[in-house]
Amino acid sequence: PSAMPRLGVAIRLRPQQGHDDQGAAAVTADAGTSAVTIAGEGGQKTHSYDVVFGPEATQEEVFQTCALPLVSAVLAHTNACLFAFGQTGAGKTHTMIGPEGGRRRGPEDGVLPRAAAELFRRIARLEDDAGAALGPGRAAYEVRASFLEVYCENVFDLLAGPASSSREASTACALREQDGRVYAEGAVEEKVASVAGVMSVIQRGAAARATAATGVHAHSSRSHAILILAVEHRWKPPSAGPGEYKSQTSRLTLVDLAGSETMERAHQGTVDSAGVGTNKGLLVLGRVIRALAQGEATQRAPFRDSSLTRLLQSSLSGSAVTQMMVCVGPSAREAAETGRVLGYASAARSVRIAPRETEVRDLVDDDPMLHDTPDPDAALDRRAIWIEARGFGDVFARVVGDPQDPLMLYVHGSNPRNSSMCWNVLIEELVSRTASSPGIPDRFYHVAIDCPGYGRSPGDRQTIRSYPGAFLQAVIHALGRKDAVCITGSSQGAASTFNAVLEIPKLCSFVAVCHPVGHAVQRYTAIKQPTLLIFDTEDAGHPVSVGRIMRAHLPTPYYHEFAHSTDGPWEERHMGEEVVRMMAR
Repeated sequence: PSAMPRLGVAIRLRPQQGHDDQGAAAVTADAGTSAVTIAGEGGQKTHSYDVVFGPEATQEEVFQTCALPLVSAVLAHTNACLFAFGQTGAGKTHTMIGPEGGRRRGPEDGVLPRAAAELFRRIARLEDDAGAALGPGRAAYEVRASFLEVYCENVFDLLAGPASSSREASTACALREQDGRVYAEGAVEEKVASVAGVMSVIQRGAAARATAATGVHAHSSRSHAILILAVEHRWKPPSAGPGEYKSQTSRLTLVDLAGSETMERAHQGTVDSAGVGTNKGLLVLGRVIRALAQGEATQRAPFRDSSLTRLLQSSLSGSAVTQMMVCVGPSAREAAETGRVLGYASAARSVRIAPRETEVRDLVDDDPMLHDTPDPDAALDRRAIWIEARGFGDVFARVVGDPQDPLMLYVHGSNPRNSSMCWNVLIEELVSRTASSPGIPDRFYHVAIDCPGYGRSPGDRQTIRSYPGAFLQAVIHALGRKDAVCITGSSQGAASTFNAVLEIPKLCSFVAVCHPVGHAVQRYTAIKQPTLLIFDTEDAGHPVSVGRIMRAHLPTPYYHEFAHSTDGPWEERHMGEEVVRMMAR
């Protein structure tokens, strides 16, 4: 065990600043001996670490020493983690991101943008080399970013739109464990292909992060933030059959821990729930580190005692290359807390790790477009596409028409029959209409989506129920539009369409639904769009009694009932013409 590598610990002492006490510095750093000396009431005490950066150290030096080896590890298919620890105002954000939160790139860029730049530079080289060795298209990398916040012991997805700011426990992500990794269920993983993409994710997440004024800093983080860059390497061995490939995913985890100051220092002794939650996570992290440093088995360390340590379990339990970056200031006023921070770091140096490569998986490509062929009906030109909806991931869609034409968006229900009716009949009828109607475009761009978790779209089925407006708006924006001419929904897709229009009234100009369901339909008085409703009076799953209440509350309804036993599939024969008639009035 003594030959096993240790968790790396680096100390960075920031320069003295105007808000520090102006006497002699209480904390000094000697980069040559990798030692930090702190002067307190009990005299001087010196701590030794793997590496120490003095006030004169550059951002590039910190990156080369602490983060570059982590990038190398990830591209060698090993997980890696860097977590920044220290008091508020000690320089964690400057070290990790750079000045002004990374909003302006330059020579003072922090560890994170430098690591991202190196990651994408090396990926480009690896893909070129693989293309030369295996042939074009036989190897590729994909980087996906997720950004989590641990606040009051709940884990929130900072990329999840409105849920990021509500901080209600009901919107928190559940923690799940699979193959030894703890993850936040349902958290967005957003594809990123550049440093700018990574920084955009960080800035959006940082804007949603919980901060508060403390006795130490005017905008102190009251939560722990965890950025995860998942790097997936896919390749096709020479012996691979059609659609077969290998996949290996490693993760670079970057953690910005909230300030370590005590309640007395941060809030003049006032206890607040965010501070209690923050300090609990740090307290448990300290207990975990001490347990691991004393050689206790991983299963006996108290990882489950806090959400923070559960998320960091795979990084601290030994299988990842892990680096701790401890930031301290020189002020005598902060000397007692700085001493506690340095003691924390000293214990971490004794944690042993045994990094290992992540699992190689044999997969068969289930991309629904793998065997896509041109539509034999050239007039329709039906085809499948992926839509990258910002904040919600990939969305599978079937499309007809020119992307430059006005948008008709179709939201499928969970019932295959209703969804097929929308796609196979309604769109064909609208495309094939020959007579022009005054005020209506002759052609549309028809896009029928599978909502997350339904059909061929990955993701959480709860998305369309919880965030209908934000999700459909993200789809529309991804298609290069501000709004749609008409949103058409069937079954549960109709309920989501109604809710989306209530949340974002300017999302479309018309609404058309068949076999709809709805909830609290009295709210529909706020829907100003002309709305087509079609109900089968014999369909108990979509009761016509609800439809009649909808008709009473909608300001501009175009309402139709039919009985399938006597009228047959009336909606299939007539919905297209009724949509046109509604839009022409």
